[in-house]
Amino acid sequence: MSSTNRRRFLAKEREHRQRLDEIEKLQARVHELEGTNEALGKAIGLLHELNEQGPGASSTNDPTDS
Repeated sequence: MSSTNRRRFLAKEREHRQRLDEIEKLQARVHELEGTNEALGKAIGLLHELNEQGPGASSTNDPTDS
């Protein structure tokens, strides 16, 4: 293999590794965002449940309610 071909090969190999690293980072970020999305979905579901119960069903420590 000539030195020119070897340099091209090494450059392409380096570029390929960089792309794989970027893909790995993006996959980790997607996984993180999916977890966040799931947690937010649960929180929103709980808020909907509380909202459906109405204002009298909530338990507060507001002394003006007594």
